[in-house]
Amino acid sequence: MKRMIKVLLLGLSLLLMGGSIVKAQSAADRAAKTTDWMKSNLKLSDDQVQKVTDINLRYAKTMDSLAQSTKTKEAKMDEFRKCNKMKDDDLKSVLNEDQFKEYLAKKDEMKKKLKEEMK
Repeated sequence: MKRMIKVLLLGLSLLLMGGSIVKAQSAADRAAKTTDWMKSNLKLSDDQVQKVTDINLRYAKTMDSLAQSTKTKEAKMDEFRKCNKMKDDDLKSVLNEDQFKEYLAKKDEMKKKLKEEMK
């Protein structure tokens, strides 16, 4: 149970690419924060910024719905993993190869950092 909660928090943090979750933030706020992070770290073009904004907002809203659902924790985790994979697939179609590699590397770095903080 404790491990499941840690994994869920880890996943949400990775999705948000912000490291911390603030419940008061709307999906739009979280998507904007994530897009800003990606814009500066991945050097997105103007065209990419719009597409990434749309992707981030869509998945932030999906995560809000999932968090509020009455599904079991296990079902939520399964849905989260699927959403995270679909988001990565969507981003891969927008980012160039180097940007996507950098995105995955930063995502992995944050995952490791969060795991260390949870110990």
